[in-house]
Amino acid sequence: MQTIARSVAAPLQRYAPIWTACSRSLCPTSYLACRRASTQVELPDRAKVVICGGGIAGTSVAYHLAKLGWKDVILLEQGSLTCGTTWHSVGLVGKLSKNPTLGTLVRWSAELYEALKEETGIDTGYRVPGAVMLAQTQNRLTSLKRVHAMEKEIGSPCEMLTPSEIEKLVPYLRVTDILGGLYSPSDGRTDPTNTVMALARSAKANGVRILEGVQVSKVNSENGSVHSVDTSHGKVRCDYFVNCGGQWARDIGLRSNPTVRVPLHSVKHQYMITKPIEGVEPQKYPYVRDFDFGNYMIDWGGGLLVGSFTTKGIPLFYEGIPEKAEFLSLEEDWDHFAPHLQGFLKRVPLAEKAEVQQLFNGPESFSPDGNFLFGPAPEMKNYFVMAGFSSKGVALSGGAGRLMAEYIAEGRPSINPWSFDVRRFTDYHNNKAFLRDRVMESEGLLYHSLASEPDFETGRMLRCSPLYSAQRELGAVFGERCGVERPVYFMDVNAQEEFYHELQRPTFGKPGWFDYVNEEYWACRESVCLMDMSSFSKFELESEGPEATALLQKLCPNEMDMPIGTVAHTAMLNERGGYENDCSVARLDHNKYFIISPTIQLRRCFQWISQHLPADGSVQLRDVTSQYTGINVLGPRARSVLQRLTTTSFSLMDLRPFTIRDISIGYANDVRALSVTHAGEDGCVLYIPNEKAVNVYKSLMSAGKSYGIRNVGYYALRWLRIEKFFAYWADDFNDMHTPFEIGREHRVKFDKDVDFIGKAALLKHKQEGIRCRLTQFTLEDHDIDYHLWPQGGEPIYRNGQFTGLVTSTGYGPSLGKMVLLGWVTNSEPLNHDYITKASYEIDVAGQKYTAKATLYPHKQATRHALIG
Repeated sequence: MQTIARSVAAPLQRYAPIWTACSRSLCPTSYLACRRASTQVELPDRAKVVICGGGIAGTSVAYHLAKLGWKDVILLEQGSLTCGTTWHSVGLVGKLSKNPTLGTLVRWSAELYEALKEETGIDTGYRVPGAVMLAQTQNRLTSLKRVHAMEKEIGSPCEMLTPSEIEKLVPYLRVTDILGGLYSPSDGRTDPTNTVMALARSAKANGVRILEGVQVSKVNSENGSVHSVDTSHGKVRCDYFVNCGGQWARDIGLRSNPTVRVPLHSVKHQYMITKPIEGVEPQKYPYVRDFDFGNYMIDWGGGLLVGSFTTKGIPLFYEGIPEKAEFLSLEEDWDHFAPHLQGFLKRVPLAEKAEVQQLFNGPESFSPDGNFLFGPAPEMKNYFVMAGFSSKGVALSGGAGRLMAEYIAEGRPSINPWSFDVRRFTDYHNNKAFLRDRVMESEGLLYHSLASEPDFETGRMLRCSPLYSAQRELGAVFGERCGVERPVYFMDVNAQEEFYHELQRPTFGKPGWFDYVNEEYWACRESVCLMDMSSFSKFELESEGPEATALLQKLCPNEMDMPIGTVAHTAMLNERGGYENDCSVARLDHNKYFIISPTIQLRRCFQWISQHLPADGSVQLRDVTSQYTGINVLGPRARSVLQRLTTTSFSLMDLRPFTIRDISIGYANDVRALSVTHAGEDGCVLYIPNEKAVNVYKSLMSAGKSYGIRNVGYYALRWLRIEKFFAYWADDFNDMHTPFEIGREHRVKFDKDVDFIGKAALLKHKQEGIRCRLTQFTLEDHDIDYHLWPQGGEPIYRNGQFTGLVTSTGYGPSLGKMVLLGWVTNSEPLNHDYITKASYEIDVAGQKYTAKATLYPHKQATRHALIG
């Protein structure tokens, strides 16, 4: 056997035959996974719930449903339990996360895995060695400081370490290139296979039937809801189906009727195990996450296991997953592992003389954004998805299974799962070629990305408005939202090629594009601008009689029986009074409405309205998102420019804010002019049939030339809306929050003669008072040129006590300060004085800044603006 040092010194491929992978017993799994499933299967005719997949995800769902008293549950596994990707997981349970919800799920997982031994008698192997996260760069250290600031208040205990402290904790590490690190003493490890067996034993003891060797071939529906499942051993009727099929989950979705889209794709995931290394003592040290090298390291019987997350993954099984894929391992790829091997040797000098025991290569499924897929499928009622864990399945499944059981048994989860909701993706994301290319990047997000919103290079130009090419020529820099290309700012065309990558480089300080966006902001406030808002979700609701109005009156707390040509901004609430949707609704005719929702709510909004449509088909809902181009013409001179292109009066008297008109503009007819700019400034969004959009765009640019018209992007919109205290769904609030908590009680009409959804909950909430309130803050002693910028997730302190987290951030040019939105919470009902008459500080990566709180936008931000 060659030493690692000799392997690096020679061409890696030459040594591949020498390093033939040894038997499965060397992989991190127990003997329990290696038994074959019985061929004798008695499939019942009916069950309440059918779960597909016998990995840690499926068994966790079964376990938690059983704990909630649901005994009529069947789990079907096509091979043997754990035989998919669970068996070759290394079982890390890291509790720290940039996402508070994901952190909660991991903590739930850890509590479960630790308790299973006493409950079932099976030793899950769970223990708590802790973990150390390393930073080689200042940006990485800042990223860890941000996580530390949040986690110490809402998550798990952790502490920042100096290089010398890291060396004392893990003596075998070389730390000369390390700037610092983050220590999480409660991070754990578990044996994935034994953990699955413990979950399965408990589930079976509580009535769940687990059947191995049964393949799901089709999921059938009736009247839009799950009806039955066809399998290799017959049909079973059921009320609920849960797709926990791992890397097979997409194929299972495609075999459903109707098709359920589960966007994920397999990639290679490799880890190397060494023979014992002198100086590495078993079960003595925390495991290590070396983010900048893309490695994690775990002590392994006196040696080390080093795994990798590459910046460019290698997709697998584009033509299809092999038919015989139980306990599948792939040929080792030393060339692909080479950069991580070199990083490992730099970090662990003692490893230079170590011998390789095995390089394991196995498949792992990733989603397009690296977060897993969870929740109700929009295509079929009572069809749920829990897959695509992107190499975090063991850490998350224990908690995610609990959340899924809540969803099924109680109709709602106890925490908001939107960041990993399967409905965040559209039909476009399930394209196989797109997935193959995108997962090359999404594999590396966990370790390599520093940006809060990754700027993907693969899978781009998936959805482009008709204005894309024209705006590209004018210097547009595009970002992606829900697969849609949107200009985020415009820069000098001549400088774009030279400086583009420098300006887009992630930073925790003042961004490189600041000057461009600052100019765009002031143009919106002082002259006239065009913004491509085609990405917004758009729907039409129509009926022959008054049914469409009656439906909206039921769905919305605001008054929907409004005059034709009127626009209302409204919520669509759930029974708890929380926001299922946040939208603008325009009444086009007596029985026809135009609904505009956030880009990310395309599938969710459509599903919510669809499931409330009358059964008699009297109301039709159409998704018209891709039929219209949206051009936002905003600024104090916007009406003057528009007036030059139409005979329709654009005076404030004739086209008031929150109204809509069908107009002709330039050569184009049938343009919907909606006098809401979503930025608080005067103007209109023009919804133009796509084939006419380029003509209207060029006409606007020509007519506005003498007014100094310019294109602007979404970064300017962010600054405008945060200054004016415009909260966005998913960014600032979600379906757990009510209108009272975000300051929109004026859009709830209790006096309308309709028992709208959520009315009873809101009346109760109004009587009891609110215990949290979305609040606007300005940083008073923060220098934008020299200090780190907040990016969301920062802890807020009221009179020295933690009270909530920041949600959205932006610079406020009219205030000359950073402006933030965030939550103030209290155990007792709070009021205006409680919020505003207090001292606040906000922690930005370990540095606290004085903040001023308000419940209303500042006068400087709203001067000359039209606030709706």
